[in-house]
Amino acid sequence: MPQHRSVDFLIAQFQTFLEVFDKKGPFNRPDQQRLHGRTIGLLHGSGGAQAALVNPVFQRSLYETLQAWGIGMRGSRLRPFPDFVEALLAESTSIGQLDPLILDDVSLNVDTVARKVARLVQRLSIVDNKCRVVASSKALHHILPRLVVPIDREYTQRFFQWQNPQLQYEPEKCVIDAVHAFVRIAREADPAQYVTGDGWYLSTTKVIDNAIVGFVVSGQ
Repeated sequence: MPQHRSVDFLIAQFQTFLEVFDKKGPFNRPDQQRLHGRTIGLLHGSGGAQAALVNPVFQRSLYETLQAWGIGMRGSRLRPFPDFVEALLAESTSIGQLDPLILDDVSLNVDTVARKVARLVQRLSIVDNKCRVVASSKALHHILPRLVVPIDREYTQRFFQWQNPQLQYEPEKCVIDAVHAFVRIAREADPAQYVTGDGWYLSTTKVIDNAIVGFVVSGQ
């Protein structure tokens, strides 16, 4: 499949694509990075995903982060804050079950975890859209940063060469395929070595996202 060649190339040139991201990274909207760091910090300070979900400060910070990350713009419709919180809390148990899992853990049952993440992404009704992959993956990245890589249309979709109908009508299959690829990248490229604890390098999953953005920005 085409995405396998992309994954191979990304792994082989991982550091190069991170350098491209650092030089040409597109995430320059006001407060994007600051809110991202604040939300991840609040998550860690809460002592776990389920505790964070009931923390009003974390809830509001996550909402503001998603807005800064473009959710609610263009085709996505972020639900009003009270409905957003209700949607998060409705999935607290499922989120808690995934909280201990780490993307690059060699004992991870990838098939099972990929399916659980894909179902959760589609169930998490924080937007009114039929396809919730982008909004939910970005939210879950801030709730489960050791496991979930954020997905977007501009970079991740182009990296995996998904056509719009695939993402719209087969969202769970797209997420399952992506999780398998992300696990392989995490195991073979060792993105954990690039985690610095600041900026856009707070987690292994964000480092993977950075490399994918660098890959696409470089014109590959």
